[in-house]
Amino acid sequence: MSEATAMVDLRELDNLIEDFVSINYNTEVARANVKYYLVWLKRYLLHVGKNFDEITHQDIIRFRRWIGQQVGRNNRPLSAKTIRQLMSFIKSFYDFLESLGYENPFKDIPPIMRKKLNPRVKSEKVPREFSDEELEMIFDYLQKRNKDVLLACLISFSTGARLNEVLNLRAEDVVERDGKLLIVIRAGKGLRERVSIVGVPARNGNGKVFSETLQRLNKLAREMILERVRSVKKGYLFGDEVRRKRVRKNIQQTLYRLSKKLGIEVHFHNFRSNWGAKALFAGVPLEYVSHQLGHKYTSTTEKYYARVKDEYVIDYIHDLT
Repeated sequence: MSEATAMVDLRELDNLIEDFVSINYNTEVARANVKYYLVWLKRYLLHVGKNFDEITHQDIIRFRRWIGQQVGRNNRPLSAKTIRQLMSFIKSFYDFLESLGYENPFKDIPPIMRKKLNPRVKSEKVPREFSDEELEMIFDYLQKRNKDVLLACLISFSTGARLNEVLNLRAEDVVERDGKLLIVIRAGKGLRERVSIVGVPARNGNGKVFSETLQRLNKLAREMILERVRSVKKGYLFGDEVRRKRVRKNIQQTLYRLSKKLGIEVHFHNFRSNWGAKALFAGVPLEYVSHQLGHKYTSTTEKYYARVKDEYVIDYIHDLT
């Protein structure tokens, strides 16, 4: 260890990181994830021999160059997506420190340079929209397998929730109101809490049913969610942290085997994408779709679903000409 490195005291930093994740993140999974990313900040401080409150905006720029030269657990350079996420967490952490009276080095970075700190990420694929036949095949397969996996996939299918959001649902988060089933997502991405209705839109604006398959799966999702709530009564729908990790692994393995057997590429995130695409097809306004999916800005929804929406607009206008 160099003389400069030995001068760095990480104890105060560790305490502040604990305060940051405890206040801003609701679940142990989210807190552990953020702390894992912030390890890179601690490594850099040791590398340059500075404490966290001595960092300047020049150091942030140097950190960005340094992190681009590091390798992760797989002994490969960190991906552009990982670096973007890392820079976002570090900025959020210093924003938090600013509220406690510390200097925020990000405030002195010129706007044009801030954009350059975040590497470009490859554009997302067009969201996967399953046909009724594919949905029948997928859920027929899942119904013969693990019940936890089936329930998790049904929740994402019927609400557009992410995997972490699904696994961190509690019985208390499920609400019946005016004949509707709602779930409160408290562990949403970016600390955003929202209420989502259970069900993929299966009717158009005139009330005409365009998919009996969606209606059947919506009903199955509601029944299984309520059954699990009655069984659990209080606490996580998928059990303690150890069991939830097991469910996560089972989901990945089951969907991999399903994809191989049925010849349909299915990832858990596809159920979320499917909800967004179906909702747009049903004529649900973009801002409603954005809220249900937990996007902070409608521009995010537009970015991911623009090409899907274009197809529906073309078909709609074609039918009128």
